[in-house]
Amino acid sequence: MKCKHCQLSFKQEQMIEKNGNYFCCKGCESVYEILHDNNLEEFYEKLGSQTLNPVTIEHINKDYGKYIQKTKEGFSEIFLLIEEIHCAACVWLNEKILIKSEGVVEVDINSITHKARIVFDDKSINLAQIIQNIESIGYKASVYLPTKNEQRATQTKRDFYAKLIVAIACVMNIMWISVAKYAGFFSGMDADTKDILHFAEFLLCTPVLFYTGSVFYKNAYYALKFKNINMDTLVISGASLAYIYSIWAMFSRASQVYFDSVAMIICFVFIGKYLELLSKKRALDTLDHLRSFLVSEVRVLKNGEIKNTDVEEVEIGDIIELKEGDKILIDGVCISGNVSLDVSSLSGESLPLDVQKNDVIYSASLVLSGNALYKVSALYKDSKLARIITLLENSSTKKAKIEKMVQQVSRYFSPIILTCALLCFAFTFFVLNLGFEEAMIRMVSVLIIACPCALALATPVSSLVAISTGLKEKILFKEAGVVEDLSKCNIAVFDKTGVLTKASLEIKKYYLDETLDHNELVSFLSLTNHPVAKSILRFLNIKQYNRIEFDKVENFQARGYKAFLGNDEWLGGNEKFLKENYIQTQSFESTHFIFAKNKVIMAVFELEDKIRDNSKELIDFLKNQKMQIYMLSGDNPFAVERVAKKLKISNYKASCMPEDKMQIIASLNQKAKVLMVGDGVNDALALSYAGVGVSLKEGSELAMENSDIVLLKNDLESLQKAMKIAKKTYYIIRQNLTFSLCYNALSMPLAFFGLINPLVAALSMSFSSIIVILNALRIRK
Repeated sequence: MKCKHCQLSFKQEQMIEKNGNYFCCKGCESVYEILHDNNLEEFYEKLGSQTLNPVTIEHINKDYGKYIQKTKEGFSEIFLLIEEIHCAACVWLNEKILIKSEGVVEVDINSITHKARIVFDDKSINLAQIIQNIESIGYKASVYLPTKNEQRATQTKRDFYAKLIVAIACVMNIMWISVAKYAGFFSGMDADTKDILHFAEFLLCTPVLFYTGSVFYKNAYYALKFKNINMDTLVISGASLAYIYSIWAMFSRASQVYFDSVAMIICFVFIGKYLELLSKKRALDTLDHLRSFLVSEVRVLKNGEIKNTDVEEVEIGDIIELKEGDKILIDGVCISGNVSLDVSSLSGESLPLDVQKNDVIYSASLVLSGNALYKVSALYKDSKLARIITLLENSSTKKAKIEKMVQQVSRYFSPIILTCALLCFAFTFFVLNLGFEEAMIRMVSVLIIACPCALALATPVSSLVAISTGLKEKILFKEAGVVEDLSKCNIAVFDKTGVLTKASLEIKKYYLDETLDHNELVSFLSLTNHPVAKSILRFLNIKQYNRIEFDKVENFQARGYKAFLGNDEWLGGNEKFLKENYIQTQSFESTHFIFAKNKVIMAVFELEDKIRDNSKELIDFLKNQKMQIYMLSGDNPFAVERVAKKLKISNYKASCMPEDKMQIIASLNQKAKVLMVGDGVNDALALSYAGVGVSLKEGSELAMENSDIVLLKNDLESLQKAMKIAKKTYYIIRQNLTFSLCYNALSMPLAFFGLINPLVAALSMSFSSIIVILNALRIRK
């Protein structure tokens, strides 16, 4: 008898009977009851005649409880990794079972990473019951850990790499044997020699088909399991039939063998699979890596002592000590001291922020100078930086993904070819009465000549050439699909600071008094790490000077600083600071620095953003491509307007926070395909939501991780080259797809009516693949 759930056959005395249904074990019985009670019996209709593994429920790890987090609403939240998911039906079943469980509020399962986010009420259901519900329907669940998932992804990559090496090695040797065999057809070859070559091809082809091709067998199995036919089904069907026919031909000596075609089909198409795996590997939850990278210890003042404490253990009200070079990970309010902060990664502001008592301190800032104590106002998980990372996690599924042409075509192409091959066999055997051998030869010819090798190679080979060409130009495309997406972008959005302008400031105007002592000025400027001072030092370019050791230095945050030596007093800062010290000066609209000695102004510097090289050329190029240009910046309106006028950008907005950029990008995405170029943490959200995100090499880690393209030369000329590569690649992909479809449409009728035998079909198929590859190589020019 068959088990009601897993549908495996057992003797009746071995089974459990309940309400007229028989089950092989308690696990299958409990699964059936869960599905029945929740009106999910349609799962068995989706399953069809396929069988399942008997259900086993594993012991729940008691340590899993510490990974549960609390949401703002007070519910519990856990991330699980669900294994044994093979298709959309598996995702559907798990989501249905979980959402129908009492106490489960929200379920979200990523079909690619198999990572499940589950929000539940711990008063109604606990984690052990959730995992038991998942495992009771035949799946394995464990707490999602970045290190564990990374190991899992790395192991899969190694398995694919081993299969690829085996395929390439065998195909190379088979091709040498084929050259000798085909040459022998024209120069003469005895039957024994030909048999030896056939057997050698058989030995080399077998591991390619059954080891490397195991991926295709597995995918074809699950496609058929849910009544679907994909390209893997067609590839493995044609290869398997050609392999079986070649074995028969080898032992019967009745015809030619096609082991070389079988190995080449599997090898070439598997290369595309391997490229797809690499793309997924790079995109596999990089945020988890970032989260673990950002989490570190901070210095907390407790009971009069400074102790290193993990940021996850810091509580609201704790006092944290800040020193020069510290990275701020938790939000708070300064209670003593003063520091100069680099906030460009969060706000995009090019100038440092001077913080003193009662000022707010945000995470993702870097301490440039000074010392301070600040009181924690939010837990690490609720800090500004952590909230941005959380938004990025939620936005990973919202980024628009264009369905590849190959997938659209193969949805109908594969079933049609497989049907035509079967009709060819039936027509030849039953209508023409030409016998089984002729019918088999014609069917194999149809499958071989129409096998979508060229079609499958059209996109991945062109994308691979584009990626390698980009690397030569110092352009990193993170995945193959980005090349096509970039070619379709028609709106370009830029951050200002660090993208269209350089991070350093440029001296616009300056005044130096005739009596100025340059040693004094350089020594005074060297007292701070402020970017304004650094920019002036670079401008002065004085490498050798006699450094002055001042007796006393006083900092006045957001205004300037003083230094003393004997009875002499030096001041440096903005006009407000000098007026506070009873020194009259003119008003300034731009960033400025005034240096005075003993109440006399000795030097004045006006600074502005320096336009990055090739910014103007890139904007002009994009306008010629009929693209709309936007600039979004966290900088002040005067600086943004000045840069916009220089670059002739009419659409711009200043004082943008990360959420503002995200919302603008999301709005633009509804109109067209958006290209976003940014470099800071404040750009990471926008980069994630954009159709294609681009960051520069010197950008923040968060921006680079969430971008699709990284410009390794750190210049904008590379982006212009990337656009040209993408547009040419997309054009060639369309050419290859058109050729592949026309080739199949013209060649298949010839094979159907026996005008082409399997040998010619194999050569023709190989020739079509070579044409596609050679055409793709034109991208490099």
